Amino acid sequence: MKQPELGRKILDLRKQSGLTQEELVEKCNISVRTIQRIEAGEVTPRSYTVKTILAALGHEFNSIHDLNLEDNRDSLENLKAEQPEKISRAIQTITIACISGILYFLLGFVEFAADWNRWFENSIVFSNGVYIAVKVSVLISFCLFTIGFVELGVLFKNGILKLAALTMILFSALFYGYEILSLYYEVVSFMYFLGFMAVIFGAIGIVFGLGIIQLKNTFGNFATLTGAVEIFMSTLFITVVLALIGYFVLTIVILLQIIFLYKVLEKLKA
Repeated sequence: MKQPELGRKILDLRKQSGLTQEELVEKCNISVRTIQRIEAGEVTPRSYTVKTILAALGHEFNSIHDLNLEDNRDSLENLKAEQPEKISRAIQTITIACISGILYFLLGFVEFAADWNRWFENSIVFSNGVYIAVKVSVLISFCLFTIGFVELGVLFKNGILKLAALTMILFSALFYGYEILSLYYEVVSFMYFLGFMAVIFGAIGIVFGLGIIQLKNTFGNFATLTGAVEIFMSTLFITVVLALIGYFVLTIVILLQIIFLYKVLEKLKA
């Protein structure tokens, strides 16, 4: 049984039980808005939700014959109906991520100038204090930006995206920590360290890109585009010799990621 037949069946059972929607809410602890949308046939609920409602109505799950529910955990409409508190939290987190992404993008130009002069021109544009402040600001903005993708991974049960984003945050902290440490004490040649981290970030980036592509059913072709460009850039990093080209492609990737998160926000708020 699919929608709208399922909704009509639940409506009939509720009326037979002599319960209002509000009284049913008290018995099954599911929001009245969710029950309204299920009965109207607007959303296909998960099996667990149907079982809970039927139990509250005094019926077994098997009492609805030919039940053919899709366990559509990634359905945005179902999430809005069944877990509005998660949607609200996601909106807040991703809004912060978008703002942080813009800040990260702008700070990147300052960081690039400082790094280029430090590592390739052997000159220091800023004092150590200012250089550290720039690096810390970039790291914080990057972490807040990437947490937006962690939130997406949690919301849509996308373990690949969540794990890749968290791993990227961890290695970014290690990378920037060593950059700051190397101002005073260089354990290994920074160029060797840079090559090693390029391979690490490349590997993580490929998984990250695949995680974004997995969201294509919910967020369309732009998710595929963003993920594909991320994978292309990450492949350049892994080669090491083409990592500098990958660094410039990173500018495009960041813009795509910001736009993608903004599109996600629009859908979550709709």
